Amino acid sequence: MRLERFRGRDMASVYRDVCLTLGDDAMIAHSRVVRDGRQTFIEVVAVDAREVARFRKQLTPAAAPVFAPVGVRRDRPYVVALVGPTGGGKTLTAQKLATHNAAFGASRAGLLALDPDRSGTFERLVRFADAHDLDVEVVHDQKSIRTAQRRLAACDVIIVDTPGCAPRSPRAAWRAMLREIKPDETHLVFPATTRFDLATHIREDARSLGVSHALLTKIDEVPNDANLAMIASALSLPARWITDGQLAGTDLRSAAPMIINAFDVAPDEQVVFA
Repeated sequence: MRLERFRGRDMASVYRDVCLTLGDDAMIAHSRVVRDGRQTFIEVVAVDAREVARFRKQLTPAAAPVFAPVGVRRDRPYVVALVGPTGGGKTLTAQKLATHNAAFGASRAGLLALDPDRSGTFERLVRFADAHDLDVEVVHDQKSIRTAQRRLAACDVIIVDTPGCAPRSPRAAWRAMLREIKPDETHLVFPATTRFDLATHIREDARSLGVSHALLTKIDEVPNDANLAMIASALSLPARWITDGQLAGTDLRSAAPMIINAFDVAPDEQVVFA
C-alpha cells in the first residue's frame, strides 16, 4: 500500500493538501511535528481510502487449515514455520500457536526447533512443551530432520521455531534445514517496536525463505497503533495473527481487524529534530 508524506506550516494547510491529492476520505496514518534547524513543520503520512480497501483484501489470508477428524489418516502434519529478526518473539509465539485455541483449536500441535549451532537457545521451548504435554524435537543438522518429522507424524500441525536472522548476517545453516522441511506457511515474525522503514529491508531478506505471512508481535509495547499500521503496510503480506503480552494461553489475536482499525487512529504528535 502506498503511503504519501505531506509537510506544511500548520495542520490546516497540510490537511488541505492531503484532500486535494488523495480525496476527502483520505486516512491519516501518522502525524508529527518536525523541527529542521529553526523551522517547524507539520508532517503527515496519509493514504487513499481506496488503497486501504485494497490493503484489507491483501491483508486477509486464506482460511486457516482445516484438519482431518481424529482417527483419519493424514499424508503429513501441516507445517507452520516462524522466521524473523533476533528478539522478535518467535519462541514465545510458537508457544502461543501451540496452545491458544484461536490458532488451531483442538488440533494437536507439535514443536520443532532448528538449532544447528547447538546453542541451547530452545531450552525454554522444550521446558514449555514438557509442561504442556506437547511433542517437541530439537534438530541440530539436516540429516536429523526426517527422524524428527517421523516422531512428530501424529501431530495435526508442526510449528517450526528458527534462530534469529538479520539482513547483514551470513546465510545460516538452518536456512537449508528449513527448505528441507518444506513448510506449508512461513510467517515473518516482526516486532511492532521496530522502525517501520526497516520492514521492507527485513522482508526482502526473508524472501529467500519463502515467507508467506506476516505475524506482528509486541503490540502491547508500542504507545499507539500508527506504527502497527505502517509496518503492516510496508510488509505487504497477509497476516493471520498478532501477539501482545507474555502469556502463551491468552495473548494471541486475529490480525486483520486490529491492523485495519489502526488506520483510523491518529497518534499524538511527536516532536522530531531532523
